[in-house]
Amino acid sequence: MVSLDNVGDLVFASALVPPIREQLPSAHIAVWCKEYAAGLGPLLPAVDSVYHADPFWDRAPGTGKGSFREFLEVAGSLRRTRFDTAVLCFAPWRTAAAVAALRIPVRIGLERRRNQRWLTHALPPEDRGKPVLVEAARLLGPLGITVSELKYRLDAYRSHVDLNKVRASLGEGDYVALHAFAGSDARCVALNQWVETAGELSRRGMLVLWIGTTVELERIRQLAQPGVSWRYSDTLFGASLTKTALAISLSRLFIGHDSGPLHIASAFGVPAIGVFAPGEPERTCPQGTGPSRIIVRRSPRDIGAADILAEVRALDVMQ
Repeated sequence: MVSLDNVGDLVFASALVPPIREQLPSAHIAVWCKEYAAGLGPLLPAVDSVYHADPFWDRAPGTGKGSFREFLEVAGSLRRTRFDTAVLCFAPWRTAAAVAALRIPVRIGLERRRNQRWLTHALPPEDRGKPVLVEAARLLGPLGITVSELKYRLDAYRSHVDLNKVRASLGEGDYVALHAFAGSDARCVALNQWVETAGELSRRGMLVLWIGTTVELERIRQLAQPGVSWRYSDTLFGASLTKTALAISLSRLFIGHDSGPLHIASAFGVPAIGVFAPGEPERTCPQGTGPSRIIVRRSPRDIGAADILAEVRALDVMQ
């Protein structure tokens, strides 16, 4: 399973693995993903091994382009393993070409610009007006697998990280995890509206856990009122994606922009509110096992704390 994309894309791609495992119970199933996304590897159901390297033609969030040498080393390991089939959930031509260079006999992907020559099974292009997993399910067809519905899932108990230690780091109480960031500030609701939301949830008895990088969370800390007892993922878990994901799994509610953490929450079955300003809500809405609601506006300026809190009430998870 190849997903040389971002964290949310890896969560989507992982939904294809359990049906393959059911069809081929003795197969060795591996995932090839970006370095920064590899922390999700231990949480992916039915996966035997994880290979990780950043593509030298692309950037992971907060980093430069991947190392050509490291990419070749991982590609060499994959080639020596002699896989029979590669499923590319997202298959831009460079990714498809890299997989073809591994000499894997069967290479399945949805048709995209210039990628057909590198695939043995180039399926009709994705309809971006449909949910990602509806379209991704078609990738199972060449394997003789049909599914009525796909949902992505993560398993908190597969990891070597002790879930109880993460719980102890958080402390007792009902948590709401907030992710106020996305790839660009132009897509983000103003931070003062997020801080207002957090303050109101705190007054309702919820404990607040902010999710993000140190650079992002420093902006929240600068806006926080003195004396608030908010928790921050970078302070508690450093840069560990595994531990941060497990903390999200322990939350009673998740609220965040359309990005990786939203899909991590949904994959754990955590009730989630997704903010799309505007994004592609029909395509990338939460598609996991938990209840969810979404807020869709033309601009993040059209979304305030009152809108977010209204969705919290509608989701009805704080009773």
